[in-house]
Amino acid sequence: HWEPGAGTTAAFDFGNTWTRGPFNTSPGSPKGQGMATLLLGLPTGGRVDRNASYAEQSTEYSFYFHDDWRVTPKLTLNLGLRYEIESPMTERFNRTVRGYDFDTPNPLEARAKANYAASPIPELPVSDFRFVGGLTFPGVGGQPRDLWNRDTNNFMPRAGVAYQLGAKTVLRGGWGMFFGPLGARRVDVNQTGFSQATPLIPSLDNGMTFVATLANPFPDGIQTPPGARDGLLTFAGRGISFFNENPRAPYHHRWQFSIQRELPSRVLVEVGYVGNAGAAMETTEDFRPLPLKYLSRSPVRDQANIDYLGAQVSNPFFGLLPGTGLAGRTVSRSYLLSSGNYSGFTGLTTMDNSGYSRYHALNARTEKRFSAGWTMNLAYTWSKNMEALSRLNGQLDNLEYVISDQDRAHRIVVSGIWELPFGRGKRWLGSAGRAAEAVAGGWQLQGIFTGQGGQALGWGNLFFRGADVHDITLPVSQRSPDRWFSIDAGFVRTAADQPGANFRLWPSRLSDVRGDGIDAWDLSVLKNTKIKERFTGQFRAEFLNALNHPNFFNPNTSVTSSAFGRVTGQKAFPRRIQFGFKLLF
Repeated sequence: HWEPGAGTTAAFDFGNTWTRGPFNTSPGSPKGQGMATLLLGLPTGGRVDRNASYAEQSTEYSFYFHDDWRVTPKLTLNLGLRYEIESPMTERFNRTVRGYDFDTPNPLEARAKANYAASPIPELPVSDFRFVGGLTFPGVGGQPRDLWNRDTNNFMPRAGVAYQLGAKTVLRGGWGMFFGPLGARRVDVNQTGFSQATPLIPSLDNGMTFVATLANPFPDGIQTPPGARDGLLTFAGRGISFFNENPRAPYHHRWQFSIQRELPSRVLVEVGYVGNAGAAMETTEDFRPLPLKYLSRSPVRDQANIDYLGAQVSNPFFGLLPGTGLAGRTVSRSYLLSSGNYSGFTGLTTMDNSGYSRYHALNARTEKRFSAGWTMNLAYTWSKNMEALSRLNGQLDNLEYVISDQDRAHRIVVSGIWELPFGRGKRWLGSAGRAAEAVAGGWQLQGIFTGQGGQALGWGNLFFRGADVHDITLPVSQRSPDRWFSIDAGFVRTAADQPGANFRLWPSRLSDVRGDGIDAWDLSVLKNTKIKERFTGQFRAEFLNALNHPNFFNPNTSVTSSAFGRVTGQKAFPRRIQFGFKLLF
């Protein structure tokens, strides 16, 4: 790792091993190969980064109207309307990308098309090979300084109702609309062109000869970030992203209904339902998707299709974009098939607003209000959270509607406070003197128990031969860190049999195969001591995760890993004891 100057970093790769750290020099090992390439001065990869600074800004104004209308002695309505208007983000010196020009041919299109015509592939006619457009920049070429156009439709009505069924029973319900932010609170500027990595390109002919060595790793020099100077050519030959110039703020419709009842002994019970529907949520939009017809539907590894898509063909940009990802003589067939109108960029993405989500929950709560020196609360939630925010097979596939990684099906929290009955005014030692009160009075015990289900596990692309995916889940009594789920349920685990270049059917998450949740007690002992009439000292001893219960990270879900199905770490702290003192006045 090399730091030649402020804002600049570099790293080199040898074989399969980064140079920082020990090498394994055993014969035939990848790290041994790394040592060999190091000794020969032939790195296999690396880069040097030059990064810009930024000062971004967006403003927001909010207006609201609210009124409580008591229609009858038993019926009350809550009506409101909120409006938010947020300015698009700006960067003080315009050191950022804005959008993309989808209409103007790129200056390299004619030369690249001529190169392609000399050696086309049969699947892509020469007439369909295009390189259109490039990045646009604020304040350049008539572009505004704002990074996107203002969204002005963020009206948020709210309505609530409360109806008293009797002296101790109340019905409540409500609905509201809520918008998410778009500005600097949500994203940062995109400094493509103002920050730049110069990749180390060791060979232009797949390792037959080397143009970069350890003695001269960047023979074409370290590139200076051009800013907006290169116009549509900015970062050609690399992967880029840009701002959606007409974004919509994501929004949610939220509604709820509950019934609340007061029981004897100052006990309150409430049961309710909460629903939420999210819309216009951000997803990635890819402008270089591989057409789905080229993905294999075979239920086993289709090596012929993998070889077909991975075959190296002539690179139409060879010689036009030195020092980039398109500097070599060849590219893969799949690269050209997925190029669309944007063949000169290795990736082209922005964010769209096609995502959505659904949430439903049953909430139950009971509260023992403070009396006789103690109080207790119990809250339970049973919920399900679904989302459609990504695609299994690229942009041309439908969004996957799947259990959310934020879903936690069950959550229970129990908390309580007990004032020990010792000291002045209490059951015992009620007439204690100052010395006895200082020792025995003012003690409190507090406790919080949190129990929560685990996260639905994420999976990669894989083949499953089992009869039922539910066989993957193990009963709790059989689950352990060494075997969290059944690895023998039907997974194809041999590396040579893994899918590739296929139309994926296996979901990204399964709702019933989950990681560890939360199971923790936090306990506290408090001692309040009156110092003077206006001053009270409070000593606190807190025991976090008091029972030292382990809460594990999610297990490994890589089918080819030797650790598949195993838990290899804890996500929660072990027991912690901390002391504190507060002065109250």
